[in-house]
Amino acid sequence: MARCDCGQQVDKKDTFCRTCGARASLAGSLCGTLSRRAELTFEALAAEYRRGWPSSEVTHTEENLRAIDRAHGDRVAIHPFASDEERSNGADWEWWFHSGTVGFGMRVQAKRANRNGGYDLRYRPDGDRYQNDLLIEDAIQAGCIPAYVFYNHLNWPQRRPGKPWLGCDHGTFNEGQLGCTIASALVVKQTLRRARVSSRYVKDRSRPWNRILCDGSESSAPSLEIAYGRVLSLHQTALVELERETELSENSPVVARAPIRLANPEEPSRVDRHQHDNESDRRRAEDDETTRGAAPLSPTERALRGQLREMADRPVGRLPQRVRAMVRGADGEPADERVAGAVLVNLDSAET
Repeated sequence: MARCDCGQQVDKKDTFCRTCGARASLAGSLCGTLSRRAELTFEALAAEYRRGWPSSEVTHTEENLRAIDRAHGDRVAIHPFASDEERSNGADWEWWFHSGTVGFGMRVQAKRANRNGGYDLRYRPDGDRYQNDLLIEDAIQAGCIPAYVFYNHLNWPQRRPGKPWLGCDHGTFNEGQLGCTIASALVVKQTLRRARVSSRYVKDRSRPWNRILCDGSESSAPSLEIAYGRVLSLHQTALVELERETELSENSPVVARAPIRLANPEEPSRVDRHQHDNESDRRRAEDDETTRGAAPLSPTERALRGQLREMADRPVGRLPQRVRAMVRGADGEPADERVAGAVLVNLDSAET
């Protein structure tokens, strides 16, 4: 027996869950649960806008985490830290992926799409600094990769004709899987450096969140190294574009430095093989027109870039002591006052 992400048990012979109608073949898979939650978020947020009372990011985050906990309580542990007031003030969540005592973390900020499909990326929680700056700095201090999860209700045109890269090996792609997407926080940072924030730029560099944990099977999860490679690739690609944008905007010679070696943890699946091709060349031509006019870097920002480069080359390492304690079942200790909670995902194949 497997358990669907709605909490009900389904038989392996079932094609669909008899309670919620989700495909039972995905019931035991982390990828399947995340995919189904994306579809439900996509539908729910659209319905909320039609009725005129959209739920907050906090509400969608809590509903998704509860569903993940119900479906995968054997390998996912959730530790809330902050009060309701703190969570409503734009706090972040930590996601830790581990196998034994090694693993990696992500510091994640959720953003809900507005009625027209854009995001409030210029939000300043303290009235002074961008939320994005706080997210990145807090992530570095906590040893995490900074990222955003976007809750969407509108699809956007696919930039590549033909077979979409957005799908995964579990089945065909549908637009509801864009209900929860993930992107590097550096993508948001880049568009904030411009006079006009581009939601299209952010969306084109976002990925359905289930892709991080897709392994192509019904019940297992990818290895820690594969999941890390996918997350690190988001960070590395965004950093390369951010570095290039800075060089263009400052109209300075390209500084010679060792190139960032993009993560390649596995042979691409059938939906990943043609992801780049000529798309990167066309994007580059478009982005040349939008990167001009950005402000030069401050000394503080230059130091931050150095830390981000170091993170781009960092291998999977030993979990921090506070995270190892949570893995053992102890009460969670927040890295700082802004983190709302931690999600621990066990990718040990022995636990499958």
